[in-house]
Amino acid sequence: MPLFDYQCHACGRVFEELVRDTHKVACPDCDASDPERLMAVPARPARQNGGGFPDLSRLGPPPGGGCCGGGCAH
Repeated sequence: MPLFDYQCHACGRVFEELVRDTHKVACPDCDASDPERLMAVPARPARQNGGGFPDLSRLGPPPGGGCCGGGCAH
């Protein structure tokens, strides 16, 4: 059973829903029955034991803000 991300057109809430074959998805806040399914990108698995990919799963936001912290001019 896949887990999908949705955004409600009526109230704007973003939520996750575990979806089965015939399950009708509705917004948990306003009960609107036509939320949009969002594109999701799976995380790349970290390799261990010298496999070449460092484990970045425990890192927080970049120090000093950076683009993700609102520190850049964009």
